[in-house]
Amino acid sequence: MASGAIFSILVFLTGMTAFIAGAVWLKKRRTAQRSAELQRLANDLGLSFIEKDTYGLIAQLHTLGLFRHSATRRWARNGKVNNVMRGHIGDAEVYMFDYSYIVSTGNSAHEVRQTVFFANDKNWYLPNFRLRPETWWHKVLAKLGLKNDINFPESPDFSSKFWLTSEFEGLVRKQFSPDLQHLLTERPPVHLEGSNYYLIAYKPGKSLNADEAQVFFEHCSQLVRMLQKQGAPELLDLAELNKEPLPDPITLPLTEKRQ
Repeated sequence: MASGAIFSILVFLTGMTAFIAGAVWLKKRRTAQRSAELQRLANDLGLSFIEKDTYGLIAQLHTLGLFRHSATRRWARNGKVNNVMRGHIGDAEVYMFDYSYIVSTGNSAHEVRQTVFFANDKNWYLPNFRLRPETWWHKVLAKLGLKNDINFPESPDFSSKFWLTSEFEGLVRKQFSPDLQHLLTERPPVHLEGSNYYLIAYKPGKSLNADEAQVFFEHCSQLVRMLQKQGAPELLDLAELNKEPLPDPITLPLTEKRQ
């Protein structure tokens, strides 16, 4: 092989090595900057903060739709939680954290990241439900009679904005009071999932910066307080749910700050 060709190969390999090293360095720097930014936010909100998840949150939440992505689907893997903030609102343990997983499509893959709010209140008896912004596709499915969600004739604004589904329609109608519908309608659309005493909220594929995360946390905290104020509707009989109970959460440290 001519010396010129060898030199070109060496230059190419050196350039590729430098590029990869630079990309790795940049990713680590951005990761460190985000952790520092969210730690400052946690301090402002009176929450504890850890970079790595020591609570086993994915294991706790694996029955909810969002977390089944990385647990049961071949095209999504390597679910990971980090930058965990934790505190209390009344009797509820509340968390906000970064959740990511890898999506594989053929020969390519990309990472999906999102900010998640999680509340765990043993006084709740939430029926399994999912709420998300209603899209034009949802409206088409409803028109064709292929799929339907739970609507409230007395709240057309809420019903047109959200696609609410559950196996337990009667229980959901009891849980979603007019006040709760009003609160959700007045806030930016998010995805909600509830099951028994677990509630999560998130914006799919959206990793919030510190300012956005603060507003998101405050809105979710309002939702938690309203659910606590409402209490458990009379018809929310756990025997009627006929669902396998969620696993007890991992024992948490007692020395952390409470909000």
